[in-house]
Amino acid sequence: MRAVAAKLVRLAHYLVFIFLIVGWALPWWQAWLVHLPLTLATRLHWRMNHRRCIFTTWEVQLKGEEFVEDHEEGWFVKEVFETVTGWRPSTTFVRRLMMGWMYSAALLSGIRLLHDFA
Repeated sequence: MRAVAAKLVRLAHYLVFIFLIVGWALPWWQAWLVHLPLTLATRLHWRMNHRRCIFTTWEVQLKGEEFVEDHEEGWFVKEVFETVTGWRPSTTFVRRLMMGWMYSAALLSGIRLLHDFA
């Protein structure tokens, strides 16, 4: 049962990850309205949770594993990046990429909301 729960947490992690990446580009203002605060809340959450996403924490706990040094901000992104490209980026690269992308994407959602409602 815990293995199934861990897989569901991983699926939710993928879905949120994808939404954080492309939410600003969706054609609906409701998506931007969710995307903007979710992106900023995610950045804040990482800062308040020892640089770990809650999904990573839940998945590791459900699998009964121990946290390793790599289970920090960017661990999940590194895994996805490596799966897609075959290259595992450094923690510094991932942190900078995530910060730049997330703030830019949030800004784009905000601009689109302002454009639609101004």
